[in-house]
Amino acid sequence: MNCFNLKITLLLKQDLKNVETYEKISNLISYAMLKDKNLKEIHETNTFKNYVFCSLYPVQKDGIYKQNNIYSFDLRGLEFTKIMKLKQVMTGLENDYFKIIQINLKTHEQIKINKLVTLTPAIITTPKGDYDIKENMDLVKDRILANIQKKYKNIYDTTVDIDFIKSIKKTNRQPIKIPYKNINMLGNKFEIEVKEDPMSQNLAYLAVSVGILEKNSIGFGFCMARR
Repeated sequence: MNCFNLKITLLLKQDLKNVETYEKISNLISYAMLKDKNLKEIHETNTFKNYVFCSLYPVQKDGIYKQNNIYSFDLRGLEFTKIMKLKQVMTGLENDYFKIIQINLKTHEQIKINKLVTLTPAIITTPKGDYDIKENMDLVKDRILANIQKKYKNIYDTTVDIDFIKSIKKTNRQPIKIPYKNINMLGNKFEIEVKEDPMSQNLAYLAVSVGILEKNSIGFGFCMARR
């Protein structure tokens, strides 16, 4: 299993708060996808998009990304054709907030993973219809497993019923509030210890490649693998 990573470097045209980057980057990607027939169909279909992106870096300590500075973000996926089409339609793209100046593609081979660490908040829609998980880690684990198994089925057309999680903990004290389309979503960050058997490793690497839990195509659930 290989993961394809686009490092997208851009000029920021307006000051931007850290919590605003998810919606703005998502809008940029959506705008680009409308320029290709196949990507437009994926964008407009209610299904897994099978890519994920992180926020801008280098991170600003004051929480404000500065106008006229250069930043980058990473966009990942497993499907080479889709990633290459995204690279093509995003090259040189510009809107009110960003001007893309460079895109680099890297291919990452699967590695052994001991732990997954979420770099961007992960989102769960609770049975109540909100995003407040409180301290219900059983809910978190169940939803992570169900979600990654559905993604595996979506990509490989193969059903798996594997619990790849050895342990899981939440690393933030308070929910992280992220504004998106006139609402506030509550996300959380997690550290997940991964089992060593081959299928558990495959599911963990899938999480690195396309994100964990919900709304990955707007930047949530972006993970880093630790050996």
